[in-house]
Amino acid sequence: MEVERGESSSRKRKWERPLAAATTHEQQAKEQSPLTLATLKAVKEQVEKRGSRISHGVIVKYFDNSDAPYDWLLPGWVAEERYVPSGRKGLGRIYKYYCGPTGHMYYSKRVVLFAWKKMNIICLDA
Repeated sequence: MEVERGESSSRKRKWERPLAAATTHEQQAKEQSPLTLATLKAVKEQVEKRGSRISHGVIVKYFDNSDAPYDWLLPGWVAEERYVPSGRKGLGRIYKYYCGPTGHMYYSKRVVLFAWKKMNIICLDA
């Protein structure tokens, strides 16, 4: 591998990694339940109603209860993570949102648990 002038070899290798993440994401999409797919459809319809207000460079990922950090979610509920980059060396912030089967968006885990309790869906003891 040739290194261009002014670039270190470690930085060059970082950007030449194989696209394994894309294949795992495609496999993940195939493994989602029908309830999750219905929720994603409802979420995308809500986004179309509001209009796309996502800034350039923002990366959006969806997760369901089959993913490790979100295994507490009920079937049909989806977690949305938005990575918003800042101008400093790839640093940024991750915003988390939770979407119910109707497409309604909740802004924290605490609010989701409160909504479940209010709907008599589930009551969790802490």
